[in-house]
Amino acid sequence: MTYRSFIRDMGLPLLCLSFLVAWPNCSPKSGSSQSVVIKVGDRVVTLRDLERIVTITSLENGVSKKVVWSSIDSLTDRIVDDFLILEYGEEKGITLPDIELERAIQDIVKDYPDNSFKETLLARCIDYAEWKQRLGEQLTIEKIINEQASSLPPISHHAIKAYYDERKEEFQHPPRVKLIHFVTKEKEEAEALLARIKQEEDMTRLLQEQAGDLALGGDQGAQWRTGDMLPPELSEVAFSIEIDTISGVIETQYGFHIIKALKREPAGRKGLLEVIMEIENRLLREAIERHYGVWLEELSKRYPIKVNHALLEQKKNAYAND
Repeated sequence: MTYRSFIRDMGLPLLCLSFLVAWPNCSPKSGSSQSVVIKVGDRVVTLRDLERIVTITSLENGVSKKVVWSSIDSLTDRIVDDFLILEYGEEKGITLPDIELERAIQDIVKDYPDNSFKETLLARCIDYAEWKQRLGEQLTIEKIINEQASSLPPISHHAIKAYYDERKEEFQHPPRVKLIHFVTKEKEEAEALLARIKQEEDMTRLLQEQAGDLALGGDQGAQWRTGDMLPPELSEVAFSIEIDTISGVIETQYGFHIIKALKREPAGRKGLLEVIMEIENRLLREAIERHYGVWLEELSKRYPIKVNHALLEQKKNAYAND
């Protein structure tokens, strides 16, 4: 499991635009010592920095500054955690190669036409160089945590089975069906394909010719599909057609379909083999969460942390009374 999937599942901040620019101007030499509200090792956040963080968070999430300030303790904890990890990475010499940063930038920018990405940053008064630096820091954090997570032992089959045996009732499925599935863009193409199928041409070969959904091509490789996984028109036929019978041409918003139902099951319980990966991921998330918490606690003892709670509370109360 990667850090990206871990933070998504754990509800931690993802690498979205607002989070990447959330720590503007935070540096060892940022502002005067009197205005420092967070200090971890040599990294500091001044009151001015924090006010900008609150402003950006407010704009990006469509909430008032008052709401953001009401949760300032959680925001502060996130900043402290990030700084602890970065301090650890600096000590251990864990760095992000420039080529990895450039690839990440291209991956983000490609979804924005022309120069609209930089225009988006400018609209939020964010300098591109500053954004790039913060992106690099967040990717470095990801890399550091991935290295930490890689030290965890693999989840054993015994642990997976024990988890399943204790929670069998959690792994239920609605009525489901296995299919062979063809889809074309044009109705005439689908009708020609149906004619070939009725002449008993090999369906696996036809699937390969069509470059269709090969995962559905035969009982051994077919996946179970529930009604909500299929377009309504397809679902209706899939759950009513006789088993091993070829359907007619079915039109949906995605094209023209021909299906053959291989097997159907009523609602029931999933078998262990069906949920092994799901359980393994659950157990791994739990292990990472435990490890992550213990590790951050160790880092908090390793690097000095200072938070000006009095000043934070003063600002928080000032917004609460507005």
